[in-house]
Amino acid sequence: MSWRGEAPVDLSPVGSLAIRWVIVRAVEGGNRVVSLAQWSKAQVAHMERGLTAEMKAEVEAHWPGLAYYIEAGTPHNEPDEGYAEDGFAVVFPRPRPTPSSKD
Repeated sequence: MSWRGEAPVDLSPVGSLAIRWVIVRAVEGGNRVVSLAQWSKAQVAHMERGLTAEMKAEVEAHWPGLAYYIEAGTPHNEPDEGYAEDGFAVVFPRPRPTPSSKD
């Protein structure tokens, strides 16, 4: 799972079969793991690109009980979405909404 000559991220710390599957499928689809970081509640794989509708449907079909979440973002955190299970998560960035102009 290397990216343009970079060494692949070691996924051995990811102890959830479902989360590891999502990461591997995303990488096979052309995405990449930017970082694997320990947060207070989970080991989190941060993906470079967003979750596609096709990938989301595939995850839902293969892992119907996997917890999905979506966050709108804050002034300090970008919007994201992803999946979590038993202290492991995979996070996909989402675009920040653009303010609409009202004339």
